[in-house]
Amino acid sequence: MRKLAFLCLLCVCAYLLLSRCDCLYAPPVTQCEIPVFKPQNPIRIALVLGGGGSRGLAHLGAIKELEAAGLRPDLIIGCSAGSIVGAFYADNPELKGVEKNLLELNRADLLDLTFLKFRFGLIEGKAIQTFMKKHLRSKTFDELKIPLIVVATDLFDGEVVELSQQAIPIAVGASCAYPGLFNPVFLHDRYLIDGGASSPVPVEIAKKYGAEFIIAIDVSEKLPTASPFHFFGIARRAMEIAYRKFVAQSLAQADISIRMEFQDVGMFSDHLNHQMYELGRKKVLSMLPEIKKKLMETSEGARTQFSFLDKESGKS
Repeated sequence: MRKLAFLCLLCVCAYLLLSRCDCLYAPPVTQCEIPVFKPQNPIRIALVLGGGGSRGLAHLGAIKELEAAGLRPDLIIGCSAGSIVGAFYADNPELKGVEKNLLELNRADLLDLTFLKFRFGLIEGKAIQTFMKKHLRSKTFDELKIPLIVVATDLFDGEVVELSQQAIPIAVGASCAYPGLFNPVFLHDRYLIDGGASSPVPVEIAKKYGAEFIIAIDVSEKLPTASPFHFFGIARRAMEIAYRKFVAQSLAQADISIRMEFQDVGMFSDHLNHQMYELGRKKVLSMLPEIKKKLMETSEGARTQFSFLDKESGKS
């Protein structure tokens, strides 16, 4: 009890000390307009990839099987880990070399500790951008083979920010800037943090652009099995409950919701990369009959996107 009381006192003192400091992240006086995404063609299929740290490797496995079935989206929308996988997929839809780059990804590739700005995050966030620059063929959104929207959150007004223009690495870095761990990213005269703070599975953006058929993949965890035993744990549990409700509301808007339902898998469990990938593959394989059924009920424009439907119906 004495240790817990001391820890509580230490946290309160640290909070009071930091809250009295001048804020380096003051709201910008003026903000430039963020370039708006303009679809060049009708969006029949939209693929929405949610956030979840290393669990995002399940996205890659899921995409592998969707591609094998003949499904290729007209628009990808990625949040946090989903923005990393989404960017690689949009850059190289055939996935040649992508699996190797992402399955070998480890925390050292993404986590660059900083001691100069520790008030705002333990991790600088430049390592993610460096990784993207090194392995992506495309440098800007315009060069991608599939249109991509990366989702971040405005630190001051809490609004969802859609990034679909200019350099890809900094946009992905902003989408992955998990608050408390990563420093915010300054882009378009705004301080941006993880997209999961405002839209963890951004299905509403796909609907906004008129997608006929939306497939959303959630790689978040179930509620932890362990019960909280102190006030920090209770506070965290409350946030996890709210997050799960938020995700469920988003998924309800999709035509197909793929929930991986992970349990007790950490954000940086890179030793489980291959397991996450295989779980994503198996989940999609098990859901292909449901996807086919849903597609048969939707418009002809979306249905003709899928080669596995054409093969079974005798079409060329």
